[in-house]
Amino acid sequence: VGSMGESPKMLPARVGRALLGRVTGQTRALARTALPGWSRGMAVGSMVKLEKNLEKRYAVLTMQRAPVNSLNSDMCHEITAAIKEAEYDKDIHGLILTSGCDNVFSAGLDLKEIIKPDAVRVRAFWHAMQGLYMSLYGTRLATVAAINGSAPAAGLLLAMSCEHRVMAPGFSTGLNEVKFGLVAPSWFVHTLIQTVGNRQAEKLLLRGDLIPSEEALRIGLVDQVVPLEDVMATAEAELFQMIACDPEARAETKEQLRGDAVDALDKRSNREQDQDWFVDFAMQESTQNHLEKYIATLKARSAKPAA
Repeated sequence: VGSMGESPKMLPARVGRALLGRVTGQTRALARTALPGWSRGMAVGSMVKLEKNLEKRYAVLTMQRAPVNSLNSDMCHEITAAIKEAEYDKDIHGLILTSGCDNVFSAGLDLKEIIKPDAVRVRAFWHAMQGLYMSLYGTRLATVAAINGSAPAAGLLLAMSCEHRVMAPGFSTGLNEVKFGLVAPSWFVHTLIQTVGNRQAEKLLLRGDLIPSEEALRIGLVDQVVPLEDVMATAEAELFQMIACDPEARAETKEQLRGDAVDALDKRSNREQDQDWFVDFAMQESTQNHLEKYIATLKARSAKPAA
């Protein structure tokens, strides 16, 4: 998909520039869907699905990279492209982000991207991850995360990048990077502090704990906990209240709230510095040793027979 027209009037300049950006060919437009109430079809990549409902003025972005929606470069590009495609449609004002994988919203970074790393490949991966965050956190669209599974590490970042979070009980979430030898980047930390405050962020980051849905609700990490079968309907109801506002005024207000964080990372020197940090950290022998031990633990755990 190439450049698609002019940015809407009255949108912030940065948002307008984002809307004019070129979308990579990670998604492809398919024929119009025949689902009741849904129109303008589905935009689908191998790892994501975007369904638009013009009647209700929102879209659903479903992550579907089995088994756990781990984020590699291609996955990041596809999610980013789907967000931009929804943004380009002037009739779409809201977005629900959810998972098509059982029991998992997103497991976070695909560690295969940084095991035995090539510096060029790691930099490209991190550039894609930065782009995904800026696109989701800074989108003009009203956003709700329908968290229908566990959301550790960067999976939680995706959820926090949305404005409202609805989670099912029986799952866990948190930024647990320190448990497997990684350090949460500054923009992960900033987003967590903006969500739950400094004290709760310290506890979550420095302990590396994954907390259950109910605890996430108590500290404000998610906004609602509802039965799994009600997650999508609850997310939709919340989104309807959000998109009932004037879309241009809402986009401008969101820019005032979130624009500085996006601009700080989007600044070329800052973005490259963040990439340098991540590449250097990933290439360290100690980091690689921690990751290999963590992956071995995961493999051993998955090999255990069910009780």
